[in-house]
Amino acid sequence: MYLGAHVSIAKSIALAPERGKSIGCEAIQIFTKNQRQWRAREIGGEEAKEFEENMKKNEIKEAVAHVSYLINLGSSNSELWKKSLESFMHETNRCDVLGIDHLVIHPGTNRDESEGIKRIAEGINRAIESSNVIIALETTAGQGNSIGHRFEQLSSIIELTDKKRVSVCFDTCHTYAAGYDIKESYEKVMEEFDSVIGMKHLSTIHLNDSKGSCGSHLDRHEHIGKGALGTETFRRLVNDKRLSKVPGILETPGGDEEFKKNLDTLKALRYSF
Repeated sequence: MYLGAHVSIAKSIALAPERGKSIGCEAIQIFTKNQRQWRAREIGGEEAKEFEENMKKNEIKEAVAHVSYLINLGSSNSELWKKSLESFMHETNRCDVLGIDHLVIHPGTNRDESEGIKRIAEGINRAIESSNVIIALETTAGQGNSIGHRFEQLSSIIELTDKKRVSVCFDTCHTYAAGYDIKESYEKVMEEFDSVIGMKHLSTIHLNDSKGSCGSHLDRHEHIGKGALGTETFRRLVNDKRLSKVPGILETPGGDEEFKKNLDTLKALRYSF
């Protein structure tokens, strides 16, 4: 597993790889724009070129992008859905400019699960028509009307899209909070994921311990080994050979200093093969 963290794009996206390297990242995740705003400035050619050069210079194996939190492709509100789609398409195009292969998105929310799944799939299909990026649907904790807390929901979305262009981001905190006990039944959960979705669709891991218990539906991240999942769960993850080429991204509390501590913890759990 390529270990890394979500890093800042302050001042310039091109600085993100260097920031990642400074805290020990092998992979990074970024927002390509301010995640709390709909609008965004265009990414210039020089900035994109510098980003690519800095990826190589700082030996970052992979960069993953995460969409704005404002986007809800599952929404039954036509105005919000259209605005979400427009923003989503803008972000897929920004990934193309930067040469980023995977874009992580929270699937969306809707009181009607079936309607939500169809609207999410429609939004994805429209976006990938004009982009090369692979969409990574993030597993959710199951709060409110969120879609993505059951493997079957994610599978249903994938079935309605171009399957080669849609993958899954497996968030350890969210998946555990949703009721999949990766602490006590790690292999069983992975086998279920493979059966329902397929391991070939697992493109990204979010490495977060959980403040809540299994099935709590509490989306609260904790430092590695300090939460309900515990150290041994992450030992299994970072040494799972099926995930050897998958970026494992920290989204734990705190800034770069805390990320470095958590990365050091994860690296210490690795076996020498």
